[in-house]
Amino acid sequence: MKEKLAITLTLKVGGTEHTIPGGNVRGFSLRMEAWGVSGSVEFVMQDDSSWGGKYTDDLLADFVKADLGEVSLSIKPGHLETDTEADDAEIKTSGLVLEKSVREETTQRVMDEPAVLFRHYRVTFVDPAQALWRQHFPCALYTETTFKDVIEAHKGDKISLTYDWDVITTTVSQIFFHLDPAARSSFYDLVIWYVRHRNGVFTYDHAEGTYSIKGAKDTSGEASELLLDDLSSMTSFFPEVPRYKPRVLNSYTESTATQLVDNTNAATGMYRDTLLRTPIAQDVDDRVTLETARPLLPKREVELSFRRFPTVAVSPGSLLDISTTGGHSSNLIAATESFRVVFLSLEARASGAGPEPTYGDTAASFSVDCTARLEEKSEPRVRLPSIVDPRFPGHLEGKIVSAVGADTDITYDFATDDDTSIDQYTVKIPLFESKEISAPYEPESGAGNLYLPLYKNQRVLVALDFSKATVIRMIDWRSEARVAKDGQGQHLFLGKTSTNNTSVLHDYQDEKPVLRVLRTNDKDTVLLRLEEGKMTLKVEETGG
Repeated sequence: MKEKLAITLTLKVGGTEHTIPGGNVRGFSLRMEAWGVSGSVEFVMQDDSSWGGKYTDDLLADFVKADLGEVSLSIKPGHLETDTEADDAEIKTSGLVLEKSVREETTQRVMDEPAVLFRHYRVTFVDPAQALWRQHFPCALYTETTFKDVIEAHKGDKISLTYDWDVITTTVSQIFFHLDPAARSSFYDLVIWYVRHRNGVFTYDHAEGTYSIKGAKDTSGEASELLLDDLSSMTSFFPEVPRYKPRVLNSYTESTATQLVDNTNAATGMYRDTLLRTPIAQDVDDRVTLETARPLLPKREVELSFRRFPTVAVSPGSLLDISTTGGHSSNLIAATESFRVVFLSLEARASGAGPEPTYGDTAASFSVDCTARLEEKSEPRVRLPSIVDPRFPGHLEGKIVSAVGADTDITYDFATDDDTSIDQYTVKIPLFESKEISAPYEPESGAGNLYLPLYKNQRVLVALDFSKATVIRMIDWRSEARVAKDGQGQHLFLGKTSTNNTSVLHDYQDEKPVLRVLRTNDKDTVLLRLEEGKMTLKVEETGG
């Protein structure tokens, strides 16, 4: 289509805001989604002041600076053939600059006259979260906080969010993530993963440049009447229907469980399994509830191709009514409710061979391609960007915490959760301000009939998922337990301190095995020694 468009373009670079006249714009490309935007815009600036002309390019000096750039773009139809106001049809979005380029060329208007210098500028941009969070790869551990607080701590000063979701504002005992650039999963991926995994909604307000994270889609607002004359074609799409039944499996041996979530459209024998290992029955119930809440039957979608610039708002989130009131045939596939715009593509290239005719004006003529994708207003399915899921677990060193005995005593301890009655270690993580996390009180070494709990200040390796942790192994030996390698000994050292313990040592002396059991309680000692042809039992009180 050919359209005259009134464009307002603002570019903030080098700390200075520059307003570019709409007539200087030579083209733009926008992909506007419910969750963000990506786009580019091209424009020209004339600079002939050095040859006595009236134009000066004040943008260049700031454009080449490395400062974070911002783009704001507003597009309105230059004229309408309807009663609709141009402001009602405005498409507006904003973002942060990713890449910039400038091409310089001279034009000879009149023979023997000074040449005119034009600079052709181009910027690509995306919404702030994509621009910044996709470069953010932190490793962090939080305790007794909400994920909302975590996002606020990492969002930066260019991103504004609102929250309306009890899941994200609920305090949890642990939040951990390690976003390795080599794995290509960034903080942006983490936030989207969190929202998707818990059935939340993440949206971008293109006009305001702000985000919201909610528990359900916004259904407020009145639908605008979409006119038949706006369209060149309308196509209905019926997305792929899931043919599986979700199942939740718990491998906890004392209470295994397999719970099925119904899907009336499932094919026989097709399943999508979620595997848990938890002694807490409520964890299983919660996961079944979550999987049951996921929509399994997608509703119809409609794709619109426009023959003229839309006369009503079609930015993502806008509601449209497609009915006979707008001139549509009653024989169309029935629409029992309004539609929500979820995607808008807008491509435009300025008409004419050069920028001179519209230079400095507020509008210019363009060749435009415009398509939109709609969903039914009641569609519960959430649309989110493709991401790289964060990897878990991450591994941190920690030290076992025990409140039993004096600080110097080598003791063990555990806490019993009031809600679940599950016993847990407390582990201190020195890297993160010695924050304390919980891990299952389970045997980590040896056989089940060998009761050797992890002791105070023992160094351990902890595997951390997003919201839970597990001790997977010990890292070093107790200092009193190590023996010299010459005797090839094995040593079991039990007890609270170096003066209150029992030691069982087997080693070799003169290539012959020797077994020694030594009980020590301050000055009182009991020794049992078994060696070649000799057994010694000695009870004594040492001096000192």
